[in-house]
Amino acid sequence: MKKRLSFILALAVVFTAAGCSNSGEGTGNKEQNKTVKTNEQSDAETTGVNEYGWDVPKEPLQITFYAGYGDQAEADKISAPMAKFYKEKFNVEIKKTVYSVDMNEKLNLMLASGDYPEVIANMDDEMAEKFIAQGRAVDLTELIDKYAPNIKEKLGKYMNLLKTDDGKIYKLPIGWGENPNVAGWDFAIRYDWWKEAGSPVYKTPEEYYQVLRQVMNKHSVNTNGEKVYALSDNTQGAGLYGAMLSAYGFKNGYKVDEASGTFTHWMNTPEGLEIARYINRFYREGMIDPDFLNNKFEDWQTKVMNERVIGNIGTWWHVWVAGQEAWSQQEKGNYNIDKRFMDVTVKAPGVDQATDVASDFLGNYRVIITDKAKDPESIVKWFNWEVSGIGTMITGYGKPDPENVWDIKDGKWIFKDSALDYNKKNENFHAVREKFGAQSYWMAAPGGWFKDDHLDPRVTRVSVYDMWPVTPEGKFLDQGVNTSWANVDGKSWDSTLFRVTFKAEDPVTTTNQTIKDTLTSEWAKIITSKTESDLEKNFNASREKLDQLGLRELEKFYAESYKKNVEKLGK
Repeated sequence: MKKRLSFILALAVVFTAAGCSNSGEGTGNKEQNKTVKTNEQSDAETTGVNEYGWDVPKEPLQITFYAGYGDQAEADKISAPMAKFYKEKFNVEIKKTVYSVDMNEKLNLMLASGDYPEVIANMDDEMAEKFIAQGRAVDLTELIDKYAPNIKEKLGKYMNLLKTDDGKIYKLPIGWGENPNVAGWDFAIRYDWWKEAGSPVYKTPEEYYQVLRQVMNKHSVNTNGEKVYALSDNTQGAGLYGAMLSAYGFKNGYKVDEASGTFTHWMNTPEGLEIARYINRFYREGMIDPDFLNNKFEDWQTKVMNERVIGNIGTWWHVWVAGQEAWSQQEKGNYNIDKRFMDVTVKAPGVDQATDVASDFLGNYRVIITDKAKDPESIVKWFNWEVSGIGTMITGYGKPDPENVWDIKDGKWIFKDSALDYNKKNENFHAVREKFGAQSYWMAAPGGWFKDDHLDPRVTRVSVYDMWPVTPEGKFLDQGVNTSWANVDGKSWDSTLFRVTFKAEDPVTTTNQTIKDTLTSEWAKIITSKTESDLEKNFNASREKLDQLGLRELEKFYAESYKKNVEKLGK
C-alpha cells in the first residue's frame, strides 16, 4: 500500500510540540540522562480504570510528541476522532505536530536549538543514539520496572538488546514484534500470464529469468501499444540486490559464517558479482524498464497498473498493492481474481534456505521520552497501556465502533466481514486512519503479529496493517492470498540479533553512512554496464572503492555487534 511506502521507504512523520521551546535546556552527555519530574501528576488521583484498561487521571494527562514528516492541517484532521475519544474516555490530551521536512534534518535542528517536545517517535536508531549521547533522553530503566509490566512482558528477552553497556534503557521500539509477513523478498510474476504460458515452475534465479523471457515474448506490448518489461523498480535498485541476496542466503546484506563468526559484505563475495551479472543481463537485453533507477513509487505503480511490468524482484507487498489491490478497486465487479502477482521463494543453486522472510522483533524505529517531559512516569504508564492488547487494537485500528472495521461484542474484538476481504485491505487501512484516526498517536505499540484471547475467533493474528483470516487448519480463507502465496516457502529467520546500533560519536557511524551513499551510485553504474566485460571491471572498481572507504572495518563491526547481541540476549 502507498501507506507502507511512506512507512518503510520514507518512514518519517514529524511532530514537534507547542510549549517546548526552552532552547537552553537539554544539552549534556550520557551522564546527564536522568528521570526528570517537575510535578506530582503521576501521583495524582485517578477516577478508576475505564472499560479499556486505562486508569483515568483526575487531572488531564497532556503529552506532546513529534514523529516525522507530514502536513499539519491533514494530521490534525485525521487525528481529530482519536483526540476526542482519548479526551472523553481517557482524560488524555495528546498534541502532535508535523513538518514537511525530512525527519532527521529536523531532529538535527532540534538538537542544535534544544527545541523539541516531550516524546519523539519513529526516529531511527542512530538518531535516538544522538539524543541519548547528548543527555536529551530520559533513563527509563526504573520507570519501566515500576510502571510498565506490559512492556516488560511483551518485549521479554529482547529488552536486553535495547540496554546500554551499563544496563540502562533510554529508548523503546515502535512498530515492533514478530514480523507479520508470510512473504518477504520475492520473485513475483503476473499469475494470469504465467498460467497462460503453461505454469512453468521456477525455483532458481536462472529459471525465473527464463520464465520472464517466455512471458515477455508473448506480451511484448500492452493494449495501448506500450512496451512491456520483464522488470522495473522503485527503490533505486536496492530492492533488486536485496531480493537477490535473499536467494543466496545472505543475512542483512552479509554472508555469515556462524562457526567463525565472520561477516562478509556481499560486495566482497563471488556471489555479489554473480548477482550483479544477473541483473545486468536484464538491462543489456532490454528486459528492464529504462527508468528503473529513477522511478518514484507512483511512476512505477502506474506502469504496473497499465500492465507494462511482468515480474518483480523486490518486496512482496509492492506488487500486491500496485497490482491486485489496485486492479480490484479499479475494476470492481469485473475484476478477475487471476489477474494478480504470484510470489515465489527463489534459491540460488546450492543454497539450503533462502532468507527471503526475516523477522526483526525490534524493528527499525525508536521512541524516546526527552528531558523536556514534565511527567515521564505518566508517559511510561501511557506507553504501557498502548502495549496492552486493547491498547494495541485501539492504537492500530481506532476506537471500537459499529462503523469501524472492528467493535467489541460480548467481550470479543470482532471484525466486520468486509475487513477480512484481502481485496479491500488498502481500502480498510485508509478507512481506519481517515475516518477514525487510527495510528495518529502511535508511540510505543507493536506493529508485528498480535494474538489475544479476545480476538475475533475467525482471525488467528493481526497487525496494525492486516487481518489474517484462516481456517482451523491454518489455511488462508481468501482464495487470492492462497494463489499469490502458494509457492512461498514462508520460513522466517530471526534477524533481530543481526541489528546494529550506530552511535553518534563512533567513527564507524560515518563510515557506514558513506558506504551506504556510495553503494547506491556504484550499484547503478555496475548494473547499467554495456558489456559483461565492463560489468566485471566496474564491479571490481566499486569493491575496491568501498574497501578503501572502510568496508572491511564495517564487516568487523557487524561481526562484533552480533557477538555482543548474542551475549546480551543470553543475560
